[in-house]
Amino acid sequence: MRPDAGTDHRRWLYEAIGLLAAISFAVMSFSIWILYETAFQEEGARLVELAKTQAILIDAMAASEESNSRPGRTEEAVQSTLGHIEKAQRDYPGFGESGEFAFGRREGANIVILLSGRHVNRGVPVSVPWESTLAEPMRRALRGESGTVIDLDYRAAKVLAAFEPVRRLNAGVVAKIDLAEIRRPFLRAAGVCFVSLLLMIAIGASLFRRISVPLIEGEKAMGELRKLHQSIEQSPLMIFITDREGRIEYVNPRFCEITGYSVDEVIGRNPRILNSGDMPREFFAELWSTLLSGRQFKAEIKDRRKDGSSFWAQIVTSPVRNKEGLITHFVAVHEDITQRKQAEQATQAAREQAEIANRAKTELLANMSHELRTPLNAIIGFSEGMKLQLFGPLGSAKYEEYAEDINASGQHLLKLINDILDVSAIEAGKTTLQEELLNVVEIAETSLRLVRARAEKGSVSLFLEASDGLPPLLADGRRIKQILLNLLSNAVKFTPEGGRVTLKAGIDEVGRLHLAVADTGIGMDEKELTLAMTEFGQVDGGLDRRHEGTGLGLPLTKGLVEIHGGIFSVESKKGHGTTASAIFPASRLKKNGET
Repeated sequence: MRPDAGTDHRRWLYEAIGLLAAISFAVMSFSIWILYETAFQEEGARLVELAKTQAILIDAMAASEESNSRPGRTEEAVQSTLGHIEKAQRDYPGFGESGEFAFGRREGANIVILLSGRHVNRGVPVSVPWESTLAEPMRRALRGESGTVIDLDYRAAKVLAAFEPVRRLNAGVVAKIDLAEIRRPFLRAAGVCFVSLLLMIAIGASLFRRISVPLIEGEKAMGELRKLHQSIEQSPLMIFITDREGRIEYVNPRFCEITGYSVDEVIGRNPRILNSGDMPREFFAELWSTLLSGRQFKAEIKDRRKDGSSFWAQIVTSPVRNKEGLITHFVAVHEDITQRKQAEQATQAAREQAEIANRAKTELLANMSHELRTPLNAIIGFSEGMKLQLFGPLGSAKYEEYAEDINASGQHLLKLINDILDVSAIEAGKTTLQEELLNVVEIAETSLRLVRARAEKGSVSLFLEASDGLPPLLADGRRIKQILLNLLSNAVKFTPEGGRVTLKAGIDEVGRLHLAVADTGIGMDEKELTLAMTEFGQVDGGLDRRHEGTGLGLPLTKGLVEIHGGIFSVESKKGHGTTASAIFPASRLKKNGET
């Protein structure tokens, strides 16, 4: 049996019931239609006979009244005839629920219904325009026609009508009955038959279903069980089932493949055969406590194979309940995650190694701070004295040049050491800010003065664009000056002769302070910009580079801005210059009256 056999059985059942219903409905509908047509024809013939009889009778009455009336009194004869007709209709108003005779004449552009058995009496006639769609049977009678028609009467009701002219009175007579009355018994019969048919089909289907459904459901359940069994057997996860006491009743092939046990070796045994001995007692206490309370247990566990080797597994163990809600079995799913655990352990080891190396670097740099600065200060001091010839002439221009080079090299090396120590301190989170209220314009002007000599030497113009009324900035003055000097020095260094460097200071729309240094220098592409933002990264690298530097300027500047709670960014385009921006939060700006 295919897995969808139950669906096939149901489809066959529904198709059989549908076919039976369609045939029965067709036979019933055809029979009722034949009966309706027969009754319709009989009703039409009856109406024709009644209309003809009435027309003949009225014509005879009119002839009698004319013969008995005086000459010139034709209208009196007509009214007398109408009186006789009205009296006759009071005695016999109509037939069925809606059937009646109607008598009418044409008066000008109207059809006037003078009498009808149910709705019109002689005192209150009904007038219908000749050109309207109403009173079609009477219109035909007044045109001198006779016959039957299905159309609207003077009440706008659809009727089956027979019509005859009464020529002696220039009138017409109509015998009619509402079409709905003719159809009603057949529609009622159709409804009863249809309901009876549905009831019979429902009873038959119910009996058939009661017999067949259990068989179909049983076959379907067996198919689902086979599908479930195949899924478990072919699962890439190791799965086993135990009874309530923990005795193994089933293991799938993957269990045997991972653990090395055969099925016969584990059936009836306790899952403790997988215990590696590395898990604490509390782990298993929590496992059983969770399962016996009816909850699912998820964790990572270290299992043991038959050969004694161990492996890590992600486990999900769930209780299985019977119809009464009692726990009867447990299903355990173990996923081998040994490779993932090994990767995690390797990552953790690498992280710890990196932390050790970082601490060693920090300690080394801290020690170097004293060990390198002390001899450097001596070199710088002595070379400064020699350069100024404080203790007498050097006696040679070459010695003066050497003293100048020694002093410049010492200053450069000291700056390099200071930058390295500053970067290390920022990375270690050991930088302490000496905050004070700073005049932004003054510190900007001071920074420009310090780089002006170098700018003039390279024929680079310096400009300051500062907004009026800038509030004081709460920051470390030495660090802010260090930020500006780094940015200005870089800008001057990489701007060719005739270029310009602009220091801008202003407040943005959300109240933050923007300090930006824009140059018209050589600029950088995206790859070079990424390199410049890394420690010791130099765009103009190599032994033959044209611009000196440590490669720490931008990373150090970024760190100094960020420890002030600010944002540092650089925008650059090759051949079009660079703009470096330091943005400080509005909380560091003091308005008038604030302290």
